[in-house]
Amino acid sequence: MTPPRAEPDRAAPPALRLLLVLAALALLVPYAAYLTDDSYIHFQFAKHVLRGEGFAFNAGEPTYGATSPLWVLLLAAVGLVVPGAAATPATLDVVPPFVWIAKGLGALAVALSVLAAHRLARRLGWSEGEGYALAGLLAFHAWSARWAVSGMESPLALLFVLLSFDALAATLLSGDGRRAWSAGALLAAAALVRPEVLLLALMALVALAVASPSSPDAGPGAGRRRAGAFALGFALPYGAWLAAAFAMFHRLVPNTSGAKAGAWFDAERGIAAIRDAVRIALAAEFVPLALAVGALAFGAWDVWRRRPSPARAFWLLVALWPVALVAAFALTGVQVVSRYLLIATPAVLLLGVGGYRHLRAIAPPRVRGARIALLLVLAIHAAEGLVVTFRVSAPAAREHAAGLRASLGSIGLWARANTPPSTRFAVADIGAFGYYSDRPVLDLYGLVTPPMGPIVVHEGYDRVVFDLRFESVGRPEYLVDRARTEGRLTVAPEPDNPYRFLFARTIPNLGITRPGDWSYSVYAIDWGTWDRLHPKLANR
Repeated sequence: MTPPRAEPDRAAPPALRLLLVLAALALLVPYAAYLTDDSYIHFQFAKHVLRGEGFAFNAGEPTYGATSPLWVLLLAAVGLVVPGAAATPATLDVVPPFVWIAKGLGALAVALSVLAAHRLARRLGWSEGEGYALAGLLAFHAWSARWAVSGMESPLALLFVLLSFDALAATLLSGDGRRAWSAGALLAAAALVRPEVLLLALMALVALAVASPSSPDAGPGAGRRRAGAFALGFALPYGAWLAAAFAMFHRLVPNTSGAKAGAWFDAERGIAAIRDAVRIALAAEFVPLALAVGALAFGAWDVWRRRPSPARAFWLLVALWPVALVAAFALTGVQVVSRYLLIATPAVLLLGVGGYRHLRAIAPPRVRGARIALLLVLAIHAAEGLVVTFRVSAPAAREHAAGLRASLGSIGLWARANTPPSTRFAVADIGAFGYYSDRPVLDLYGLVTPPMGPIVVHEGYDRVVFDLRFESVGRPEYLVDRARTEGRLTVAPEPDNPYRFLFARTIPNLGITRPGDWSYSVYAIDWGTWDRLHPKLANR
């Protein structure tokens, strides 16, 4: 990207950075009570780690059902010094300690990310004002705010990716080969929070290997040495986890590789993933995306080609990372949600401010020196973030969180009060139910019950519950079904129906993309009736 005409760069007082951090934290207030069902999955794993019952969702049944093992272990580590963290609340009125732990860590990660964004801009040689612009774009990012205190791993993954870009910039642009090791270690940590970062790590390795040395004194083979140091920094922490995972679970990849993916190379799912990703990005990143596209339209590509090899490698990595992430989701048929894309946010914001720098450099002299343009960019982006947060995201989040406790949370407490500890439930959304019930689950989507993954992908959820396709995996005593209507499996009671409807609870939405009322219906399962209907299977 073309640097604008040099101007006196007066260092801004540290108070401005503090103001941006406070602004970012203020945007989290509407989400103070927000939790998702997946948040409780992390809490459940951390609870069992603290209890000495293994890295497990069902006590004593270790499983690679947590996509973010580092987040789980961090929650458990903090929980060691928090009284009562491993206890299951007896009522919905008691806020579990893990909620405060996760929200506190998320808010801390947001604050550090804003500071890291400013530092990264300065690492790139940008002005103080441009550093504040990059930090401000992140501070008012709608999806970062939504997930920061949701109890999910997203803010930690975002922080690690930002720090890894800083280390990669130091390695490629400043010629500091010693930072290659730390870049690898940071991306390993990020990959242990969001496994999609493995793709970014591979891309970074290639960029380090092919970029020519930034200094003539580096000597031959500098790229290979950088790549080797990066690979070692990545392999040590990530390899240690792989060894532990294989020892505990006899597998190297999370169960989500089967539970979350829709289908490989499915054109319809792939197009839907791309469409959803574009909508999500435009809702929170319209301004930086517009600046990046505008810069490309006005010669940024030609400027990039004239830059030194390390700079070309760095910026090509930044530009390709969001594209590669969305392409990976499209190829695997993953249903894209906003938190999946947050690990690409640092790259999008970098491209946005880089695009601004290029457009300012080619603008007429009178425009070139005006700081009002940068303030306008930040103001428009902040307005977008505030509108999305207060008009769309936060209201839906508050409704969902309250409905989650009143539905799956209350069903979980009912199960704990009315069934023996070993009673197994087949459940579609396992988090809040499993956490509050302390009862083992058969996960109908395969997250903690891996054999269910391919069944639900190929058969579809409705067929799995209507035809009891989970019987080949296990015979739970109860089913908690998720549907638009309650009691749908026994609408017309029949003597040969193995389901007996007990009660239902309603939730107002399942997120922004799935509005409207949904019902969680609880059924007792009579396997004797099922065996009479399927005598051959009963005698197998």
